[in-house]
Amino acid sequence: MYLEDDKFYLADKEHATRQKTIINTQAAYHEFIKKNYEKSMTRFQKTNVEVANVIGLFPKLLSKKIQDRQVYPDDVLEAKKLFTPRDIETGLEALESYLVAKRYDLNKYKDEITNSKQTKIIIDTTLLKCYLQNKPKMVAPLLRLKDNECHITESERALKSARRTHDIIELYKSKGSHEKALAMLKQYANMQNTQKHELGGPDHTIKYLRELGAENIHLIKEYSKWVIEKHPDRCLDIFTHHSTVHVLPKDQVIAHLKSMNPDIALQYLERLIDLHRVDSQDIENSLIILLVEKVSSEWPAYAGMLAAGVVEPCAPGSEPGELGPLRMRLTHFLERLQNYSPSMIIRSLGYEIPLFQELAILYGRQRECDKALMLYCHVLKDRAKAEEFCSTYYEVDNQIYYKLLRMYQCPMTLEALRLDKFNLEQPKPDMGSAIDILVRHYKHIDVKQALKLLPDDTKLQDVEEFLCAILRDRTTDSRKNLLLKSLNLSDNLKVKSQKMHYQKDKLIVTAMDSCAVCNKRVGECAIAFYPDRRIVHYGCMPRDIQVDVTSSSDT
Repeated sequence: MYLEDDKFYLADKEHATRQKTIINTQAAYHEFIKKNYEKSMTRFQKTNVEVANVIGLFPKLLSKKIQDRQVYPDDVLEAKKLFTPRDIETGLEALESYLVAKRYDLNKYKDEITNSKQTKIIIDTTLLKCYLQNKPKMVAPLLRLKDNECHITESERALKSARRTHDIIELYKSKGSHEKALAMLKQYANMQNTQKHELGGPDHTIKYLRELGAENIHLIKEYSKWVIEKHPDRCLDIFTHHSTVHVLPKDQVIAHLKSMNPDIALQYLERLIDLHRVDSQDIENSLIILLVEKVSSEWPAYAGMLAAGVVEPCAPGSEPGELGPLRMRLTHFLERLQNYSPSMIIRSLGYEIPLFQELAILYGRQRECDKALMLYCHVLKDRAKAEEFCSTYYEVDNQIYYKLLRMYQCPMTLEALRLDKFNLEQPKPDMGSAIDILVRHYKHIDVKQALKLLPDDTKLQDVEEFLCAILRDRTTDSRKNLLLKSLNLSDNLKVKSQKMHYQKDKLIVTAMDSCAVCNKRVGECAIAFYPDRRIVHYGCMPRDIQVDVTSSSDT
């Protein structure tokens, strides 16, 4: 007999609890037979009936092994045979509410409940199956819960049966099966007509890889390979996204990208510096060395064109093909970046190809100004660059223009710069350029030292312009100094005159004198007086009255 009213009184409390549970269980089964599924599930919530037993009332939710262990009254078994599709739909909705409530209780009292882990696995896996049938949009949110305990094999089978590939990826992610998820994403992305599939293209793989973190760098490197190969324009979204750029080990990323495609490695380094303001020495060294390697790989083709007479020698950065733009980028970063190691870059150049402009920049960074000026003056023969170099480094080395003058008069040898392997003409003194430097920059050069550098046979007419410039400058300075001296003398006389004017007016104050405002003796306080010689305390004088003030501590 099934009882609907569970309000009764029994003296023995434990016995009463047991009886109450039995009655609620019987009432729950009774409501289930009558197809009042919502009331049935509400009754089951008040019992200690195993969750699996309640789930087993509905078909295809439990595994066969667990389902076979469930025992039900005969009339309940008969009711299960009469299920219609509408009954299942309504029943699953009620079951969902029951499972959500049980899940909440389980999380709240997990330390007090036996086999809570196993029970939660059954609850979450069943919820997944219920949502697949009634509320497909709830599947992904369930899988994204950090504490979801969906059984991976059962859930995978159910999701594959429902063809929920996107949710399968979420399942793998929630269970840490990242390799399986990435393999599936790669499979669907490389299928024909992938644009029509929800997982087609590289976007899902890129998004997934960005979320893995540094601890899964091996997976990021492995499964970014196909993106790099097939979508080189998108692959950097994996490594330079704001969520990954400062998390992933940059040295490993650089090595990986370089092994796959050096051009992409170069783009990665440029993005780090230009967009993400990464200014570490390692990153700057890596960028410049990679540019040097790219230039070195392009140089033989250009050298062959020169040897064949196909092209004329070009200024640095204007070479044909990719070489010119590469050298311009290299020069740009050498001049702009501040933290790279010049000595390391010089070693990477190796003196194998004539990158003289780049060498000059590097020597400047090492404060080896003589070597830099030697390259600008006698190898590159670019006086404008030499003067620009001096202007840049003048604050650091105020002898830099003298060194430039000396370099034109007493050049270094090619052997001193290890340039003797190149087919270059040995540098010779250039008096014309030296004299021009003297004329243009004599203000920055010690004249005595400069004159000592000139050869004994230097003609006066050769240095006439320089000497005239010096004389004009000295004459102008002398006139300015005389004018300044006259102005200072005039100011001095004016000040002395004012001093004599103010000192001739005297006022004798005694200890008996009183303030004209407060009538107190002035004592040793600061005082002032009016034109009519009345004495007042400075503090008693109205602030808006302008008077001659005399302060004294003497009586």
